[in-house]
Amino acid sequence: MTKYTALAFYFIAPLLASGYRILGIFPSLDRNNHLTYRGLLKELANRNHDVTVISHFQLPDAPSAYHHVPLSNTQVLKGLSFESVIPSEISRVPFETLVSTKSGNDDCKVLMNNHQVLHMLRSRPRFDVIIVESYNSDCGIAFAANLSAPYILFNPQPIHPWQYNRLGINFNSAFIPQSLLPYGKNPWFFDRLRSYILYHITNWVYYIGSQVTDHVYLYKYLGDDLPSLESFASNASLVFVNTHQSVYGGFPRPDNVIDIGGIHIRPPKIIPTEIERFINEAEYGVIYMNLGSTVKDSTLPKEKLNELLSTFSKLPLRILWKWDGEVIENLPRNVMTMRWLPQYEILKHDNVKVFISHAGILSTIEAIDSGIPVVAIPLFGDQYGNAAAMADAGIAIIVAYNDLKKSLLLDAINEVLDSKCQQRAKLVSKIWHDRAMSPLETAIYWTEYVARYNGAPNLQATSAQLPLYQQLQLDVLAFVAIVLYILAYVVYKILSVCCFCCCHNDAASQNAIGEERRKERRVKFD
Repeated sequence: MTKYTALAFYFIAPLLASGYRILGIFPSLDRNNHLTYRGLLKELANRNHDVTVISHFQLPDAPSAYHHVPLSNTQVLKGLSFESVIPSEISRVPFETLVSTKSGNDDCKVLMNNHQVLHMLRSRPRFDVIIVESYNSDCGIAFAANLSAPYILFNPQPIHPWQYNRLGINFNSAFIPQSLLPYGKNPWFFDRLRSYILYHITNWVYYIGSQVTDHVYLYKYLGDDLPSLESFASNASLVFVNTHQSVYGGFPRPDNVIDIGGIHIRPPKIIPTEIERFINEAEYGVIYMNLGSTVKDSTLPKEKLNELLSTFSKLPLRILWKWDGEVIENLPRNVMTMRWLPQYEILKHDNVKVFISHAGILSTIEAIDSGIPVVAIPLFGDQYGNAAAMADAGIAIIVAYNDLKKSLLLDAINEVLDSKCQQRAKLVSKIWHDRAMSPLETAIYWTEYVARYNGAPNLQATSAQLPLYQQLQLDVLAFVAIVLYILAYVVYKILSVCCFCCCHNDAASQNAIGEERRKERRVKFD
């Protein structure tokens, strides 16, 4: 699409379209995020809505009602190394949050420096609803709010710690898990203590690293009187979250938080012949292994690689391994490696028994959807929370990366191969699928709902707009404490007076009796 065509459709489209005008703002370079939201925007365009999407990723075979505003011609997201894995959450969580916000700062600059985005700021085209990515930056939310249309936040991951307060969720480390921590729903005391401390540290890092930095940068685009980015986020009509209550439920959330976990999943395609033959001919079944695309397999330390190979050589099952590194020497005969594998199609195969995964959000969802138990080896970010959620659901065993030893890995694999774990995974998958509407239909319904009613204030939590002292009822507790103090003081004074009167009367009686006895003695002597 040329520059002039892209600018022209903002004004022509309202005359031609009979549906709603929808804007999507997705400034992240993370391709997994793109895989999550692309199906929704494409289907909205197929349903006769005029859809404009600001992103780094072009949609192939886009419908005619789908218009793309490219943020860049090259998509470069540097891969990470296994050496970057930080074992201690005390160090890892603040550092990863800071790195994530730095990436969000860069995304903000790319978004606001785009000439078509700047033209939209000046011309202020009308939209019925805006869907904006909400992950590691609130910059896109400020842009959406500036266009004076109701907006929906799209979180491609589970709810993050810095999003609780804006949603009106009062964090409690005893029963509200954090996406960045491995403690799950039943943490013991010191886990709760660490969770509480890290929650406040993470919020502070996000506030300084993301909101303050982006706010200063946005002054020159949105004016000096720009409200806080947190206030923009709190005013969102809805929040789409890439989870579902069947695994991630168990704590109170407001009505405007909508689960759309599984929205990226499409019907499985045909598995390539070579791979399908390898799976079908496995007498005892297949273990599928994929530690994600963010971390380069070639950086896996030699000692960890040897532990994996030693483990696989002891198993009767075949191993299908996504490996993008160099050819592995002395590869066991039951192992096949390939640089790319159709993951969802493989997990849906009846002869696949176990998934060894990093527990990324898309891999987690595909494992749950397919009913395959997981040996989780979390490495970064929300992978720890995803692994804990699956473990709480009884469908995963967690092996810490630092503890990646043959004995522990064999024990974990044997445990998830047990018939009870296999049946549990099938049951959780059944519950996952048992919904009134599919994730895609759910997202479409609520998007049209917000466009239809120009927002959804009836669903927003009033607690999100309250100051902290009211959320915690500190003013009420202080008033009750003062009243109780006054009552206790009054009761104390009354009792003091009563005691004084009683003691005084007793003393007077004793004095009177003593005086009478003295008189009697004097009479006798006289």
